[in-house]
Amino acid sequence: MGLIENILLHGTLAGILLILYILPIMRFLSPRIWAFSDYPKVITESVESQTKRERRIATAAGLPFVLLMIGYPLLSTLFFENISGGSITFLEAFLNTFGVLMIGNLADWLFLDMIIVGTWTPDWVIIPGTESMKETAYKDFRIEHTKGHIYGTIAMAIISLIIAGVVVIF
Repeated sequence: MGLIENILLHGTLAGILLILYILPIMRFLSPRIWAFSDYPKVITESVESQTKRERRIATAAGLPFVLLMIGYPLLSTLFFENISGGSITFLEAFLNTFGVLMIGNLADWLFLDMIIVGTWTPDWVIIPGTESMKETAYKDFRIEHTKGHIYGTIAMAIISLIIAGVVVIF
C-alpha cells in the first residue's frame, strides 16, 4: 500500500469514526454541550452562556475526541512506516498525518456542518431559545463553520508536523 492509499483508507476511517463519535453527542445530549462556541455569535449571544455543568460535560466529551484526532493519525503514520520497511521520510510522515486529519476534517465539514446543521437543521441541533433563527442564523452556520475549518487547517498542520517529527525521530 502506498502513501496515497494509506491516506485515503485511514482518512476515510477517521471521518467515519469522527462522525460516529460526534453525531450521537449532538443528537442525544444538547446542542449547548457539543461545540456551543462554534455556533455563530448571533445565536450564542441570544441565549444564556453555557453553565458550569455544560462546560464540564463538553470537556469530558471533548477529551476522547482530541485523543482520537491525535492518536489515530499517529497510528496511521506508524502503520505506514511499518509497511514501508520501517523507515519513512519526514515529508511522508507529515503528508500521511495531515492527509488523514484533512479527510476527517472534510467529513466533519461536509456531513455534519454543511448537510446536517446548515441545510437539514433538525430540531436537535437548535439551541433552545433560538428556534426563530432556524432559517437565518443556522443557515449562516455554513459560512461561519467553513471559516473555522480553514483556520483549523493551520492547527492540523502544526499537529502533523509534531507527529511527523515524533515518528521519524523515534
